[in-house]
Amino acid sequence: MGVPRMIQGQFGAVSYSTGQITAGNDIPVAPTVAFNETTGSYQGVKRHNDQFYIQQAGSPLDAAGIHFMTYDYVDLRDLLEAKACMDDVVINVQRQYELPYPGLSYNVPPGNIEETFLVLLGDFDLEKPGDLAGLSPFNVKNASKAGFVPLKDLTGNDSQGGLPFEVLYREVRQYVQDPSQNFTSPNQIGTFAGPGGNPATTPPRFVGNFRMASRTIGGYPDLLVGPGITVIRAWSIYPSNRTVQQITGGATVPVADAPAAELIDLAMQLQVNIPALQYNIVGTQRPLTATETATYYSNILMKS
Repeated sequence: MGVPRMIQGQFGAVSYSTGQITAGNDIPVAPTVAFNETTGSYQGVKRHNDQFYIQQAGSPLDAAGIHFMTYDYVDLRDLLEAKACMDDVVINVQRQYELPYPGLSYNVPPGNIEETFLVLLGDFDLEKPGDLAGLSPFNVKNASKAGFVPLKDLTGNDSQGGLPFEVLYREVRQYVQDPSQNFTSPNQIGTFAGPGGNPATTPPRFVGNFRMASRTIGGYPDLLVGPGITVIRAWSIYPSNRTVQQITGGATVPVADAPAAELIDLAMQLQVNIPALQYNIVGTQRPLTATETATYYSNILMKS
């Protein structure tokens, strides 16, 4: 006979900013990302179980200031000791808000903001900081590929995270600027002091809101076994890179092509205020069969 069991956790609110990217520059110089733990702040939530994964020493951001993630590890060694599992697993995700909020964002180039929420079977050993020269770092920008390609080793030699049975839940969302919430000066929001103090030369744009462009859900919540599960919320902020507004060069580019005037003449900033998220995993705890023990633990423990 099985007994009901529930696992619950909360991911905190996060504030990301490129800082001001001055005219003519492509990527952030000093991007920032941190938990929004001030309850008096918009979307601020003090309680959370997740922590930042440090992909490169000293910063939760990668070199380009575009990719970052937080994670939570749930220890289930008691299932190992009891030779048990959670069966009939159902995973529920509840969000404080459906969409992130842009904050003070202006002259943001095109591009998707991608969020990936993962529940992965096994311990991905993310407590130790990793970088390109480190041991088995998690490839943050490939989080959306979980179940299709290896994720833990950037060299591709480690298959952990790449097998479908390891992916209990995968939700990938893409957010873009809402064109109905883009405002330009001078007659909509006032001056941003454009080139030569004349904003009419290149009208700045203020981003009032995002909208969801795509959402996919996948994964195989079959059995949940020890030693634990790794829960990840990864972000790729592609509009932080303004090179999409640059001339690309090459024989196929017409001579008349030129970098966007917005890139040449105006500064840019993107702020992404990420709302909190809760997850619940419910199931029935029961003893493993001999076949399940051999299948799951041989696959999982060999990769831990």
